[in-house]
This record gives sequence, structure tokens and C-alpha cells, in this order.
Amino acid sequence: MYDTVLVPTDGSDGSATAAEHAIDLAQRHDASLHALHVLETEQVVDQIPDFEDSSIYDRLADAGQQAVDDLRAQADDAGIDAVTTAVEQGVPHEEVVAYVERHDIDIIVMATEGRTGPSRELIGSVTESVVRASPVPVLAVKVGGES
Repeated sequence: MYDTVLVPTDGSDGSATAAEHAIDLAQRHDASLHALHVLETEQVVDQIPDFEDSSIYDRLADAGQQAVDDLRAQADDAGIDAVTTAVEQGVPHEEVVAYVERHDIDIIVMATEGRTGPSRELIGSVTESVVRASPVPVLAVKVGGES
């Protein structure tokens, strides 16, 4: 049913929980797994000249790369050989949907909250935006203790 599973990650505990579900789904369907981190730098790039050449940008990119590398290691430990990682830049929900379309993804697995933490909403704003815009099913994994 699913040949390709995408799990967006921001390196948070919520993303790690979603990754566990994505890995399980990939194992059950003998699917490839894609790990994506999106650097949300668009507003900063517009306001700070040469931001992409700064050490702050480098640290953000390194953290994003670490997040997808950690997810790859977790998938490798679970016996999933077909793992693709990517670090993109832009508006997170737009980049997730664009990635889905570019890579023929069958399902997205993502946390209900990430680094921004819990909100009064049922799911996080990025997850909600992905659910609304995605051309494929989205499995929103509930994290945290709130109902």
C-alpha cells in the first residue's frame, strides 16, 4: 500500500516519536523512508543581508543535518536500508508538500507538535497546514500529555 514514507523532522522529541511510527510503517510495508528537515529561514533571509553566509545559518543547517542523520541511524538500526535524507530551506509546510510531489511520496508521518511546543490547537500549525495541503494521507502522531 505504501512504497515511500516521509517523516519531516525538526530534531524534537515529538519528531522522534513520529519517526518511530514512520519506521514501523516502512517496515510493515517494506517501504523506503525519507527524512526531511526544513530550515525556516525565509523571514530572516529577507531581513538580514548575507544571512546564508553567516555562522548562525551554518549552525541551523548543521542542526538540520544532524536531525536527519539521527533519523537515518534510527532507521538503519531498525533494518531499513532504503533511507533518503534531505535538508531544504523555505516555508516548512510548503517544502514538505513540494517534497511529496517531487519524490512520489505515498504517506507523510509527522508529530502534532515540534520545537515550538504545545499549543491550544489540536495539532501544530505546520502539521495542520500540511494536512490541509497534502495530496497524500498524513498520519499525525499525537505527542505530549495534553488532550
